[in-house]
Amino acid sequence: MTIRWIWIAAVVCGILMTGLPAGMSQTASAPSQVNVRTFGARGDGQTDDTAAFNTAMAAVAERGGTVFIPVGTYLIKTHLVVPPSVTLEGVWKIPTVYRPNQGSILLAVEGAGSETGPPFISLHTNSAIKGLTVFYPDQKPDHIVPYPWCVQSAGGDDISIVDCLLVNPYQAVDFGTHPSGRHYIRGLYGQPLRRGIYVDKTYDIGRIENVHFWTFWDWDEKSGIRDWMWKNGEAFIFARTDWEYVFDTFAFGYKIGYHFVQAPDGAMNGNLLGIGADASQVAVQVDASQTPGLLITNGEFVSFAGVNPTEVVVTAAHAGVVQFQNCSFWGPAHQIARIAGTGHVSFSNCNFVDWDSENKAVPAISLFGGSLLVNGCNFMKAAPQAILRDKAESAVFEGNRMGGPLGISNPAHADLQVGLNTYKKPPARPREEANAIVVDDSDGPPAVTFQGHWLLATGAGNYYRGAHWAMKGTGNARAIFRPAVRRTGRYRVSVYFGPDPGHDHASNAPVTIHYDGGSVTKRIDLRPLKGAWIPLGVYRLIRTSSIVLSNDANGNVLADAVKVVPAS
Repeated sequence: MTIRWIWIAAVVCGILMTGLPAGMSQTASAPSQVNVRTFGARGDGQTDDTAAFNTAMAAVAERGGTVFIPVGTYLIKTHLVVPPSVTLEGVWKIPTVYRPNQGSILLAVEGAGSETGPPFISLHTNSAIKGLTVFYPDQKPDHIVPYPWCVQSAGGDDISIVDCLLVNPYQAVDFGTHPSGRHYIRGLYGQPLRRGIYVDKTYDIGRIENVHFWTFWDWDEKSGIRDWMWKNGEAFIFARTDWEYVFDTFAFGYKIGYHFVQAPDGAMNGNLLGIGADASQVAVQVDASQTPGLLITNGEFVSFAGVNPTEVVVTAAHAGVVQFQNCSFWGPAHQIARIAGTGHVSFSNCNFVDWDSENKAVPAISLFGGSLLVNGCNFMKAAPQAILRDKAESAVFEGNRMGGPLGISNPAHADLQVGLNTYKKPPARPREEANAIVVDDSDGPPAVTFQGHWLLATGAGNYYRGAHWAMKGTGNARAIFRPAVRRTGRYRVSVYFGPDPGHDHASNAPVTIHYDGGSVTKRIDLRPLKGAWIPLGVYRLIRTSSIVLSNDANGNVLADAVKVVPAS
């Protein structure tokens, strides 16, 4: 045998015996990927697989690598610490809706009853989780209890979360307690209950993109979880982070959608593009920002929960810069923005659809301090646009379109510049028969008052300017119409209902007529209606009579207009 063939035989023999060419050290043979099943993980949802995960991670810790987690439900009774340069990876390539026994699911059970304690997953430098689902089986929607953070930076750069579903963590992602420069979050879905993502101590650019916090777990108002989250939940919390990039993120059902706070290390500056918050009490709250500013572009914000829901709140401590560009604000909010502090806030090319939800002449924007710039914006409602109060320094309203008469007041005597704005004349109200008394949902108190949570629909087929609607419930949302009956007598009572484009209206919407000496409730099937007056009968009405619509129904209900006509 020639020397060449002897050498080849030796190499082959070395590979067969060690898995590596002859002469290469055994240390270099550490695997780059292992399977947790190889180390004893059962994935049956009953056996504690913590030790198997730790052993598997230790097998790749020296040189870095991936711990693969096949389909299964893995009970982790304590917590996991992912070493530097190690990835825990499941089967999913994209986040998915939670379904038991599908995908790579980790069950978290440690730490119930306290926000402090070891996080469920700790990530070190260059470590990551990918393609995983985390579920807390002991959490109950009718009795929310605290848990420590689900995922936390242990203090290191270049930590990643990719394509994961955190179904129901009390606190989801903590990239703030310890430094986490150049962090990367992409494709994160879930329903964090108390806090979603917290960022602080990021002195080099972090990136967060394609995050969707929604009701992936439970949103049954009867269990109380909806009201609990409206009272306690914060989706995104940003403290000190420099040049943070936040793209395509969304939060539904939180007290605060995006909260910018002051920490001992400072506040945030960053670029936020395509962000949204729906069904919130405050969509964006700014307590602090750096001088370079928060650049918020193509945002969509809806606030209607809690007391005085407002899309943007800038608090008295703010001294930085906030810029809203090409954003839209809608839903029956109390206000679009309430601004205080000594900083600067601007709205450019924005769309303000609805505010003053109780029709009490509340302005879209109240400026209590600092300066305000509003240009090229569309104020769609015929209601006051702004008021400058207290410590307001200056404001400019230029090139805007007003949906009604100019309504900018300046009791603060601040430097106010208003010019080149256009004003829309209100549409004529529909004509009705002689002597008809019509109360529209846009008339405001005392003619109509709303209790509970109502939204505004502006589609075709509604009476006059639109209609209010409420989700099905137990009667917690009520619309009280009080026709201005000057003389006691018999009146024909009718209620207007528009179409059902979403096929979700009630078949038993209640309408209660309070007349002289009693009351009666009628149930109306809203599903086949296309937009018409529905007669309810003839009743003896007095000055204090009222017609009440509520959401004690099996579907969504409308509150649009009420008409009474003398019967004689």
